[in-house]
Amino acid sequence: MRNSSKVLFSSVAVLGLSFLSAGAQMSEAATHGKATFDSKCAICHSADTTDKKIGPGLKGLYARGVMADGTTKVTDETVTDRIMNGKVPMPPFKDQLKPVEITEVVEYLKTL
Repeated sequence: MRNSSKVLFSSVAVLGLSFLSAGAQMSEAATHGKATFDSKCAICHSADTTDKKIGPGLKGLYARGVMADGTTKVTDETVTDRIMNGKVPMPPFKDQLKPVEITEVVEYLKTL
């Protein structure tokens, strides 16, 4: 009986770890969004810190719940609007990025 308990515990532990590693993987949209972010956004924004470059660092943006202005709530809609229309000093990207690319960047930002 003790051996079967060890096997059961080991199986549950391995299964649990596999779920953790699966959760760490980005969706396809977020992966594409990271590539777009790296090529279009990273010059002004950090993804791995909240420190300001030219624009605010975006690590934990969705967890913080508010934009750098301290009042605008972080939602898919407000982040999309900020990317599309900009806000001084950030330029608008609606003419530089396709709608799907903006959506993918938003998905990536959720992973930070």
